[in-house]
Amino acid sequence: MKNGIWLIISFLLLFNGMAGAQEMRILKGRVTDSIPVQDSLSGTYALYIPQSIDAGEVNPVIFVYDPKGRGALAAGLFRTVAEEQSYIIAASNSRYDEDSLQVNLTKALKLVGSVLRLIPVDTNLMYTAGLNEGAQVASAIPMVYDEVDGALAVGDAVVNPEYLEKGNKFIFSALVSEEDFQKGQLESFADVFENEDFPVELGYYNGDAEEWPDEGLISNAVSGFTLNAIAKGKRPANPELIERMFNSELDFAERLRRTRNYFASYKKLEQLEEKYEEYEKFEDILKNKKRDLRRTRAFRRQRREVRNLEEEEQLHRSDYIYFLENDLATANFENVGWWAYQIDELRRIQEEGSLAEVQMAHRLEGFLQNIIGQRYQVIAVSNLNIDTKIFTSVLRTVVDKQNPEAYLKIIELAGHDGDYDTALLYLEDLLKTGFDDMEALYNIPGILDLKLSPEYNQLIQKYLGSSKYYQAEVEEG
Repeated sequence: MKNGIWLIISFLLLFNGMAGAQEMRILKGRVTDSIPVQDSLSGTYALYIPQSIDAGEVNPVIFVYDPKGRGALAAGLFRTVAEEQSYIIAASNSRYDEDSLQVNLTKALKLVGSVLRLIPVDTNLMYTAGLNEGAQVASAIPMVYDEVDGALAVGDAVVNPEYLEKGNKFIFSALVSEEDFQKGQLESFADVFENEDFPVELGYYNGDAEEWPDEGLISNAVSGFTLNAIAKGKRPANPELIERMFNSELDFAERLRRTRNYFASYKKLEQLEEKYEEYEKFEDILKNKKRDLRRTRAFRRQRREVRNLEEEEQLHRSDYIYFLENDLATANFENVGWWAYQIDELRRIQEEGSLAEVQMAHRLEGFLQNIIGQRYQVIAVSNLNIDTKIFTSVLRTVVDKQNPEAYLKIIELAGHDGDYDTALLYLEDLLKTGFDDMEALYNIPGILDLKLSPEYNQLIQKYLGSSKYYQAEVEEG
C-alpha cells in the first residue's frame, strides 16, 4: 500500500438542499485538492499525505493558510518537509486577505475540525503555518486553541499578551524577507514571545515578501517544531533525522557565505547554535565556521554597514511620518514632488546599492506604501474636505503606482467637483499602468457628464481599443 491509495472516503455533500455522494481518493505522495470542509458549503482544502508514513498511524499535522487561498500551491511547498520529517499537510483553499481576523479564525478552525474528523492525526503534535494575513491566523490559533503546539508565521503575525499568559507555551517560529517593511515588527513580536518564555525561532530570507520562501527554508523552519517535540518527549529521538536537519540548515548558511552574504551567514550560524545547543557534536563545527567568518574583512564591513543602515532606516521612517502628518493637515500639493523624489531615490538605491542598501530601500518603500495606504483608507470615507481626499489619493498614486484604487478615487472626486482636467490626467495615468477594467471606469459614481464626454471615451479607446459611449477614429501611425 506504500504507493497506492491511502484512503477512500465517501462524503455526503449538501448543496441547495440536494444531497449527493462523492468519493474522494487520497493518494500518498500526491497533493489531493478540493476536499470539502465539513459543515461548510463552500470551503475546501488540499491534503498531502507523505509516502514515508504508514496508513492508520497517527502523525503530526501542519494546517497551512495561504492568504489567497492557494491550497494546492501551499501544500506543494510543504511536500519536502512532509516527507523528510513525517508531517501531514492540510492547506486551506479559503482566502484570508479579504475578511477580519475574527472571521478568518472561524474559517481556519473549521479546517482543523474537518481534518481531525477525516484522518488519524496525532493531536499532541498539531501545528499551523501561514503567509501574511494567513500568518496572522496561524499565530492566533494556538493562543485560542491549546492543542496546537506551534506556529510558523511568514511575513506577519499577531500577539495578544493576555492570551500568552494562559500557559500554552507553543513554539513561535517566524520567517521574514529582508526586504519586508514588517521585519522590525516581527522581531518585536519574537521578543514578546521570548520574554514570556516561549520557544522562539526567527529566520530571514531574500525574496518577495508577498510570496512564500522556497521549500528548503520552509523545511528548515519546521525542523524547529520537530526538535521541540523531541525535546518534550512527544517524538522519538532520531539521530539520523536530526543530523539531516542540521546539515540542511548548515548548507543554507554555507550558500549565504558563498554568495558573499557574510553577515547573514553569521546570523544563521548563531541561530543554529541556539537551536541545536542540546547536541554537542555540532558545537565545534559551528564555532569554527563563526570564527572563520569573523576573521574576514568582508564580514566586518557588512556587519558595520548593517548596523549603520538600521539607524538610517529609523531616521527615514521618523521623517516620513512627521512630514506626512504635516502635509495631510494642510493638503500640501506643493510637496508632492518631494514624495516623488523619495520614491525615485529608493528605486535608484534598489538598482545601484549594496545588498544591505537594496534591502533597506525595499523596506522603506513598503513602509511608505503602508502608512500612506492606511491614511488613504481612513480619509477616503471621512468627512474631510475634498482637497485633503484628493491630496491623499495623489500621494498614494505616487508611492504605489500600480494600485488602481487611488486613481479611480481621484477621477471620482475631481470629476464630481467639475475639475475635468485633473480627472482626465489621472485617467490617462491609470491607463498607462496597464489597467484594462473598462467596466470599472464606467462604474465610477457621480461623474455621468464626464463619462459621456468625447475626451473621456477617446482616452479609453486609445489605450483599450474601444470605449462605451463614443467611438473616435484612431489615426494609424
